[in-house]
Parts: sequence; structure tokens; C-alpha cells
Amino acid sequence: MNGYTDELDSLLDGFEYEDFDERVARRRPTAVRTPSRQSSFTSRQAPTAASQGQVQAAARNLDAKIETLGNAVKTLESRTNGLAAEQERTTALLRKEATDRTKGVDATRAELQQTRMLALLLPLISQQAVEVPAEDGRTVKVVTQSQDQLSTLLPLLLLLPGLSGGDTGKPMDLTPILLITALRK
Repeated sequence: MNGYTDELDSLLDGFEYEDFDERVARRRPTAVRTPSRQSSFTSRQAPTAASQGQVQAAARNLDAKIETLGNAVKTLESRTNGLAAEQERTTALLRKEATDRTKGVDATRAELQQTRMLALLLPLISQQAVEVPAEDGRTVKVVTQSQDQLSTLLPLLLLLPGLSGGDTGKPMDLTPILLITALRK
């Protein structure tokens, strides 16, 4: 490689990662010890029966290999159980996060619906001061409901499906607009 990448690698190698909380210390699992692949059977030149010592040595050799394999199985089982427990913890955390997000989305939807309803009701209950002629010829200011039908219907029009960007593709129902217009006159 070129000198730049070698220098960068050497700088990164000398960097102290232990100072940071984000880094998770993971150690590589050590290799599982297994018995040698060499056969436990040794052929003899003499066709005579094996002596007691030879049989005991072969049995000890096989016992050692069986013990080594048993320890390897235990090691692998404990590692597998550790990984399964870690996966269960991660799964539980992910489920909790998904539930929390769903609750958050539901709360946001409820707040949005409430805001929409308030935006719809506000022009209907808003009042304005209007000058009205009195019987004696003076003008008197009277508080009355707004007669501006456009400002009353605008929030309703914005909340209708198809106009507000949601539920596009559905035909727009104009019945609420016609009813409110007829009731306002």
C-alpha cells in the first residue's frame, strides 16, 4: 500500500478505544480443544494377545479423548446458551421499542385528530365586533358570530380526505360542506 494508508493504520492502531463508552468490549472466543486426529489403534507385529498394560494404555488414551470431547461439548453448549440469552434480551428490547414507538405514533395521531377538531371548531365559535345602528341613530358595537363563511369552511375543506393529502383516490363527499353552508344562512 501507499504511505498514507500505512500511516493512517498505525495511527488507528495506537488509538485508545477503551476511553469511549460506545465501544463494546468483545473478546474472541478461544478455539475449542479437540483430541488429536491420530488413530488410537496401533498395530502390533506379533499376532499374540495384548498384554494388560497395553489394554490399559489404550483405554486411558480413549478416556482422555472422550473427556476432551465432553469438555468441548460443554464449552460449545455454554457459548450457545450465552448467545441464545443475548438474542432473547435483544428481541425483548426490540419488542419493547416497537411497542413504545407504536404508543408514540398512536398518541401523535390522537393529538393530531384533536388539533384537527379544534381547527375545525375555532372558526365556528369565533366572534367579532360589528357596528350596528341603534334606534336612536347611534352606532353600537355588538359581539356576534363571524359571518365570513370562507373562514368558517376553510378548516373543514382542509380536513376533508382528498384535499388534505391523505386518502387520495377516494371521491370527495361534499355533503358536510353543503349542510354547513345551508345551516349558516
